[in-house]
Amino acid sequence: MRMYDIIEKKRNGEKLSSEEIEFFISGYVSGEIPDYQISALLMAICINGMSDRETLALTLAMAK
Repeated sequence: MRMYDIIEKKRNGEKLSSEEIEFFISGYVSGEIPDYQISALLMAICINGMSDRETLALTLAMAK
């Protein structure tokens, strides 16, 4: 899984899977994913929003 692909998917308005969300949260927390990539993803999320399922997956990944 590549962060670039996750950013591109969300930028295109597609929904992220739970696995993709867990990947970027764990990668960011561990320092493997740089700030600029998370910023790009957050911009795509801000523009396109998140579904209820994505929001739940994000909340669970952050709590984990």
